[in-house]
Amino acid sequence: MDMLHYQTVNACIKELMGKIRQPAQGLFKYPSLTTTAGKFYSAGMFTWDTHHMTLRFAMEGQPEMMKYFLLTMFQFQRSNGFVPCVCSSVDGGSSTSGFHAQPYLAQNAAEYLNLTGDLETVKTIFGNLKKYLEYWLTVYSAPLGLFRWGETWMSGFDNEITGTIFPTGTILPPDLPSLLYLECRAMGFLARKLDLPDAEFEERAKKIRDAVNEYLWDEEAGIYSSRNLCTDKLQTSWSDGFLNSTVGKYAYVSCPSLLVLFAGIADQERAGRMIGTYVLSPDHFRSRFGIRSLSRSSEYYNNARWGNPPRFGDWKRLTNSNWQGPVWIPLNWFVFHGLLRYGFRTEAEKLADDTVELIYKSFQELGFMRENYDAETGEGLYADQFASWNLLADSMHLYLNSPEQAIPLFPWENERKTR
Repeated sequence: MDMLHYQTVNACIKELMGKIRQPAQGLFKYPSLTTTAGKFYSAGMFTWDTHHMTLRFAMEGQPEMMKYFLLTMFQFQRSNGFVPCVCSSVDGGSSTSGFHAQPYLAQNAAEYLNLTGDLETVKTIFGNLKKYLEYWLTVYSAPLGLFRWGETWMSGFDNEITGTIFPTGTILPPDLPSLLYLECRAMGFLARKLDLPDAEFEERAKKIRDAVNEYLWDEEAGIYSSRNLCTDKLQTSWSDGFLNSTVGKYAYVSCPSLLVLFAGIADQERAGRMIGTYVLSPDHFRSRFGIRSLSRSSEYYNNARWGNPPRFGDWKRLTNSNWQGPVWIPLNWFVFHGLLRYGFRTEAEKLADDTVELIYKSFQELGFMRENYDAETGEGLYADQFASWNLLADSMHLYLNSPEQAIPLFPWENERKTR
């Protein structure tokens, strides 16, 4: 890695962090973070964006942003456990999103507690976390012990290919149960720290892990895939029986599969096979700029600035969030940690280096970061002055070279080793 490039990216990110921290305002009782330093995404506080941003702030000695994030989210929780995915300082989020907050809140709380030891705050929100998680586990439950998004874009992978092609509710993807597995593990960790029973959460985590391994692993293809409820088959390829077997073979090799590695659900053999065949292959996920959001060998692969189809069923509303090819920093982040987890340290370091070089290129050419990047050229595609999870672009090297400065993402695993 070019150290000057790293230092430049690090300095630019730190400068940007100062621009996106906002004081308490309107209905927000605590300081908050904006997703960009510009005009895009100004509607409110987005769940998975803010979760990742607070990790970066904590690495800079501001862990209180994690606490403020959690307290603000639960400020708008409803009696049934629902938490708006996008919270607004104007109306709380009621007019912005009908989606439940993406499953990162328990992980954020566990990481915060592990970092600060702030039992008082965690005790205050533990009941909220429990209701929020139960809402996920009941409202979005599906056959086979698995789960499904209410709509594809609820995941944040707005136009992910399987959710886009097939009818709503018919696809059981690997990303949601992977995140819920982590949420259950995080809740078990929090319960133990509060001297509360943890068996309920650990048992749920085990059931989810077992279901993913039993029903979402495609042994023939060597990858975790979505299950199609209409056919009761894994939807890795077209596999309709009428076309040559090479046509559509990798049509649905898509980014939700990568979360299984991040969560640590796969065993070493399956993970190694999936990483070798798909994650590191230039024919599939690995671009010289990072991780593609869809296999390059998929017939649907593209790097369009505007994704298909339009959002929310409205043909006039184009979706800028194209997850059918472009590189996104959160995918680099998830895969980086998956590679480290399964012993691919050299490959993880190369991915971290490529991420820094991509963002350096963006700052040099544009003066800011974009939301996503063309996987073949590195061209920035959308959203000026983007911050969000891109703030983590320079932090992967901390996990390699200065782990004491990084935020442990899975504190329950370290706890297990020492208990």
